[in-house]
Amino acid sequence: MDKIETMKRFVAVAQTGSFTSASEQLNVPKSAISTSVSRLEDHLNTRLLHRSTRRVSLTEAGERYYPQCLALLTELEGLETQFQGESAALSGVLKLDMPSRFFSTLVAPHLTDWFARYPDTQIRLLGADYRIDPIKEQVDCVIRAGKLQDSEMIARPLGEMTMLNCVSPSYIERFGTPLTLAHLSEHYVVDYAPSLRQPQLGFEYYADGQTHYVKTRSFISVSTTDAYLSACLNGLGIIQLPASGVEQQIRSGELIEVLSDYRCESMPIAALYPSRRQQPKRLSEFLNWLSSIIAQHPRY
Repeated sequence: MDKIETMKRFVAVAQTGSFTSASEQLNVPKSAISTSVSRLEDHLNTRLLHRSTRRVSLTEAGERYYPQCLALLTELEGLETQFQGESAALSGVLKLDMPSRFFSTLVAPHLTDWFARYPDTQIRLLGADYRIDPIKEQVDCVIRAGKLQDSEMIARPLGEMTMLNCVSPSYIERFGTPLTLAHLSEHYVVDYAPSLRQPQLGFEYYADGQTHYVKTRSFISVSTTDAYLSACLNGLGIIQLPASGVEQQIRSGELIEVLSDYRCESMPIAALYPSRRQQPKRLSEFLNWLSSIIAQHPRY
């Protein structure tokens, strides 16, 4: 029994909840996947999976075995790649998670440059606007914007992004242009929070080394960055986004910057990954590349 290959097949079944999906993911016959997992259970003398006609799920033993199995496979993958020479061509899959709008506005426009340098690499993107478990989702790292919460993960700073306050022309036609903080009592913001249970803080700005909030009315609260921008473009209120995320809309006149003297604090960007992982060279090179891209973004 090839233990490493067997563990990979078990992990695929655990993640997809299906022998069929695992077979498609690994491009291995379903019967081979099933046989491998059965042999692994026989070897460990314990059942790892509950099997039903609708779905496969982990047993209590499987719940304990899965994260350790996944961590070991990740360590082995890192061990295989960490000794690549500086002149060696990078290859393999980069499994990443980052906010969808960060990817579409800042990363995607530059990816042809990355693949021109490293054509043998491939990117698998999980573009979530919510916090994920990187071990469960089996990603190499997550890219996060904003101040980081306490975490057992290793954080690598990648840079900062200037924040802008923006409204649409249709908003100005209806409510006028906010010129001072005092004017905000007559205006609306689009509230953004990954969880709709979070409190609405209002208009945020940074001054005298501190973050301040002005209580402001709101028509709508959203939990994704795409909805946040869309609400603003349709005249529903003021938004606060990185300059790189609205550069195109400002140039075209779809958005107008307001209250430039009252911007948010610059938003830090960081890569997060579990400390126990060996870091493949392709990942460290990608993070170096991404840091250089962030440094090029607009600074108004």
